[in-house]
Amino acid sequence: MGGSAALSLYVGLKAYEALPNIYKEAIAAAAGEITTRSVAKYDAQNPKALRELVASGTKFLPFTQPVMEACFNAANELYAETMAKNAKFKKVYESWKAFRNEEVLWFRVVENTFDNFMARQSAASKL
Repeated sequence: MGGSAALSLYVGLKAYEALPNIYKEAIAAAAGEITTRSVAKYDAQNPKALRELVASGTKFLPFTQPVMEACFNAANELYAETMAKNAKFKKVYESWKAFRNEEVLWFRVVENTFDNFMARQSAASKL
């Protein structure tokens, strides 16, 4: 699962539950539409932007393993501190973490394998 920013919509539960179903459906449709448009827009524009940056001399280097581990550990420390103080955060975070761990498995087996294959094919055949 690629790390990235995510779009979010927050609505008070009591106010949301009081809405007529048609409004709830409108919120769901609008949220789905903007997510799809945003991802498509940036997926389409990013390769061109990347080429422009490289052409201007920008060098892209991955973060080192120690840097990634330090960031991961710092984030987990922050999550633990926040969970100790905020039961609602703990409930959401624990549910999200379980979901994330399942998704990582999927992306690792399917998406990552395919992406790496396509990268090798593209480099070899200049697709």
